[in-house]
Amino acid sequence: MDDVISLETARNTMLGNPLIWRLAVDMGLVVLIWIVQLIVYPSFRYCDRQELVRWHGIYTGRISLLVVPLMLAQAAIVAFQALSSGFLWDQTLSAVLVLGCWISTFGLSVPLHKRVAEGEIGDEVLEALIVTNWPRTVGWTLCFLLSWVGIARI
Repeated sequence: MDDVISLETARNTMLGNPLIWRLAVDMGLVVLIWIVQLIVYPSFRYCDRQELVRWHGIYTGRISLLVVPLMLAQAAIVAFQALSSGFLWDQTLSAVLVLGCWISTFGLSVPLHKRVAEGEIGDEVLEALIVTNWPRTVGWTLCFLLSWVGIARI
């Protein structure tokens, strides 16, 4: 009977496991980024340009409430996993992907959103939002898939 664990022990073990937290955070980011990539950014093309400037301010404020905590949590968990694993290949690749997503966010997406907020909302800027979002979409998708590699080790 020593190999039988209680439900409470199993629950505490799972909730205390950074792999479970990482999977949850990565899943949140991957669902969010695909919705933005396939629905939100393309829908900007169909908005009245003046109304888009007003809506964009509301959108960026609200989406930040979701994205910022997820990005911070992901960075912390991935850094912890990479350091504590001795830089296993999947943990190292995850860290590189997260860094790439941060660079893409603050180097490409944030400046484009600033242009939209300032009223520069031509077709070129709206198309650039979609095109330059692909690196984050791919990066966060790969991070999510790599989460499953970690889970498979359990």
